[in-house]
Amino acid sequence: MYLKQMNMEKDFQDQLQKSQIETQEETFAILGKELHDNVGQLLNSAKLLIGVTQRKLTDAPDTLAIADETLGTAINELRSLSKSLNKEWLQQFNFIDNLQTEIKRINAAERLQIKLSYAAQLPLKSDEQIILFRIVQEALQNAIKHAQASRINIKITEELNLLSVVIEDDGKGFAGNEKQQSGVGLINMQHRSKLLGGSIQWNSSPNGTVITIQLPVKPIEHD
Repeated sequence: MYLKQMNMEKDFQDQLQKSQIETQEETFAILGKELHDNVGQLLNSAKLLIGVTQRKLTDAPDTLAIADETLGTAINELRSLSKSLNKEWLQQFNFIDNLQTEIKRINAAERLQIKLSYAAQLPLKSDEQIILFRIVQEALQNAIKHAQASRINIKITEELNLLSVVIEDDGKGFAGNEKQQSGVGLINMQHRSKLLGGSIQWNSSPNGTVITIQLPVKPIEHD
């Protein structure tokens, strides 16, 4: 029993490290894209507006105000992105904040729309939240790549010390063979759920797929 517990702890740490590295790598990729496509465009727009004002040499407070607002937006974007590169980011990892960022990024592509509802607090440690984030992220990618879904609903609830994460899409679902073909991702999701002491289930039909993740949690102690 002791050896089994030690192996589980080692496996947990290995998966945590892997999840941290994967999450950091994806953050760097998003950062590069955002800097080039989003922040770069905002700064160029601000430069263009200021240039127009300078060339006209007229009193144009509205234009300057828009330029100033655009620059302010760009600065806020940079600040937001820089937080994800902070060495303390993983130690302070927040599942809901990062999931909202991921959803905003996916929704911006306008290929599908994701809606999220959740409890006020998530009673999990930061390392557990990282692993849960990777599970949900894998589920979203599967829905995008394979299910051809147009809508995804994510609902997070807690009842009787049991945290439930339900991810429902309106895609084409998958048959047994298709589930096996994308097996590595599904195995990782199942394995990570077990590391958190929980379970994961898939219920798929031609009308969509419902993924249910259930994790035992301890109630949050308030001072």
